[in-house]
Amino acid sequence: MRILPRPQKAERVAGQFVIDEQTTVFCHPDFQSIAEQFVAKVNACSGLDLQFCERVEENQIHFVLEQNDHAEGYKINISQTCLTVSAGTKQGCFYAMQSLCQLFDLHIPHQQLSTVNYYVEDYPKFAHRGQHLDICRHFFGVETIKQVIDLMSEVKLNKLHLHLSDDQGFRVQIDKYPLLTEIGSVRGGSEVVRDGQRFVDETPHSGFLTKADVAEIVSYASERFIDVIPEIDIPGHMVAALAAYPEYSCTGKVTEVRQKWGISKDILCAGNEEGYQFVCDILDEICDMFPYEYIHLGGDEAPKDRWCNCPKCVEKMAELKYDSYAQLQNYMLEFFVSYLNQAGKKVIVWNDGIHAQTSMEVVSQVWKPLTRNQGIKQANAGRPTIMSPFFHMYFDYPYGMTPFKKTLKFNPLKGVKKHAKDNVLGVEGALWTEYIEDTNKLFFNFLPRLDALANVAWSGIRSHFNEALAGRFAHYDQLGLNYNSRAPKQRRSLRTINRFFKVDSYTEIHDHQKYLEKQQQKKDK
Repeated sequence: MRILPRPQKAERVAGQFVIDEQTTVFCHPDFQSIAEQFVAKVNACSGLDLQFCERVEENQIHFVLEQNDHAEGYKINISQTCLTVSAGTKQGCFYAMQSLCQLFDLHIPHQQLSTVNYYVEDYPKFAHRGQHLDICRHFFGVETIKQVIDLMSEVKLNKLHLHLSDDQGFRVQIDKYPLLTEIGSVRGGSEVVRDGQRFVDETPHSGFLTKADVAEIVSYASERFIDVIPEIDIPGHMVAALAAYPEYSCTGKVTEVRQKWGISKDILCAGNEEGYQFVCDILDEICDMFPYEYIHLGGDEAPKDRWCNCPKCVEKMAELKYDSYAQLQNYMLEFFVSYLNQAGKKVIVWNDGIHAQTSMEVVSQVWKPLTRNQGIKQANAGRPTIMSPFFHMYFDYPYGMTPFKKTLKFNPLKGVKKHAKDNVLGVEGALWTEYIEDTNKLFFNFLPRLDALANVAWSGIRSHFNEALAGRFAHYDQLGLNYNSRAPKQRRSLRTINRFFKVDSYTEIHDHQKYLEKQQQKKDK
């Protein structure tokens, strides 16, 4: 069984089904566009031009509308004379089509298309099956994002979390504040680890998504049943925005987009009412660009040093009668939550942005290494959560630090009480790009972790996983994407971790290239 993520139920039946010149397609009108996608993939793979038929006959592929208990669920029933796909929604049919593409190896050119017969009954374990992509630290444009969307859709992920603003770059067009991209999307250099040194180079870096770009991405994702979640990080990670509009900082002295990674003390001033309007104006345009109901407001890693010494923030604290700056951050969060609620939007924040008094409808995205238990407690207490734990789901770090198997074996519900399991909306992988400068490393870090993430989010069933993964590797080869072919066998390596942080952030990809060269030399002998 080649399907990834692994299906909930799959039974092998005697015989096989062959797609040939006489095979026809019978389709319910609701599924016409999806059936056409399948036919196009068959043609691209084998040259066969399957014809649609208005009557049921033998040697036929059926796309049938049938009630299903799961909106994203589907069934596939394959016999020697007929292949039937049934689903209750277009989304379920789309996922069935992706499974058929894997069963017939349609991602790889070949002439004879066949599969052993199966009965498959499938549906997802979690509603939120997401992948985060940081385009701030290093900018990746429309074509790369589309590639990520395609790869996600093939393994039934349905949420793309786009990180659009950070200290090192503001990456989306905002008409009311043009300096956000004129100034905020450009930095003079980047922190690198190279040749045994950590330093800031002098290579300028820039780029941002126009509103036309966003519309293209959102439409492309929607066609593949993927919702795009925009993230505008507040009150921390705002140096790029404050470099463009320093009047909204506590000091008024933020002068340039940050070139180093890490955490900055310069954050949005909590006592400046005009700063609140500044963010509201940005969110208005974000809401117009991104139709999905959720917006991510960051909330992580916000040092309060500037607030402690800011007259406006101190005055705001006194006015609100607060005794901690964590309360002040929560006040700011609730202000924007209320504002977005009026626009019909809901809010996600990183779990360190959640306060004891934070509204229970705010979703906590759990990431921090030492607060996994906090996330479990939040879910048990009734808060909706998304599990993205650092040590399992952060794909920017080397495989020697976060092994593939650790991602594959992650259980998002571990520690969550039975009555609270529905509070775990799902799971999300995170791909930050401080140490990822190009698509070669982007896809190396992403693949095949994507497949492990998808499996965790869809079913969690791991039987015969590596056998099915071989088909994905062949697909990546066909696409010409760089991926870590050794990932399933790799273990944690202190040497790799040390070299990554102190010698060369590309150390693992260099080692993999040497491995591939040796493998090729063996084949050539």
